[in-house]
Amino acid sequence: MPARLPPLGAIEAFAAAARTLSFTDAARELNLTASAVSRRVAHLEHTLGVALFHRVTRGLRLTTAGEAYAASIAPALEQLRAAGASLAPAARGGTVRLAALPSFTALWLFPRLTAFEAAHPAVDLRLTTIARAPDATREDVDLAIAVGTGPWRGWMSERLMAMRCRPVCAPALRDGKPGLRTPADLEHHTLLGVSQPRGFWRRWCREAGLPPFPPRRHLRFDGLHLLYEAAASGLGVALAFDDLVAPYLADGRLVEPFAHSFVPDEAYYLLARPRERRRSVRLVRDWLMRATHASMR
Repeated sequence: MPARLPPLGAIEAFAAAARTLSFTDAARELNLTASAVSRRVAHLEHTLGVALFHRVTRGLRLTTAGEAYAASIAPALEQLRAAGASLAPAARGGTVRLAALPSFTALWLFPRLTAFEAAHPAVDLRLTTIARAPDATREDVDLAIAVGTGPWRGWMSERLMAMRCRPVCAPALRDGKPGLRTPADLEHHTLLGVSQPRGFWRRWCREAGLPPFPPRRHLRFDGLHLLYEAAASGLGVALAFDDLVAPYLADGRLVEPFAHSFVPDEAYYLLARPRERRRSVRLVRDWLMRATHASMR
């Protein structure tokens, strides 16, 4: 009687762990927990009756039997992947979990999702919002978009979109009384900014050659969406950070009263896991890079 095959899930867990020499990294690749990968590998070792790994302090090391088994199953696994791809090419997308700042999601991402879904109908893109870069140990995030200068521990980061700081306001505020004809007129107006990071108004004034002055009032908001809506409502002069303000400028709800701007060190970055190899994640990454660069031209 021929020997029964071990469960395919156990073989797949072993192959991922053998490739990464880490139960944690294999778990991220397979969308499992590290303990689940460890249990599957242990079950495979029990079924085969041989140890496949040496469990060492800083990870894993293949035994001689493990090295031989990994080499033997690699062609079979590749054949299985190829067989599935040839039968169901539309199903190769998979799920990608993207975490982004609320303002970026609302102002930049939402208007472009229809185009993404039309280009990649097989990718199930699932969105969540974050206030800051997520911890790399989170298992429910594949890609993230954060603002800062980096690096972020546990993530590979790529510069996604530069920031450009300049004042914006409602047309009526610019043209009314006391109006905004020169940067010095700002001291007569309420200045609008974000809660974090602070200090950008001081930097803009310094770059524009203005001496320090106490504004009439200073209001801060938790996100850029609220900031730009407040400015469009005439509550004061906002400091725009990036091209997320473009829709407001395009439809005339906001205008730039002055020509001066500055580019800070901070920027939007795309965060990905260093060993991520899934095609669906690569598709989302490539689309984000192309789309953000196109929007800044």
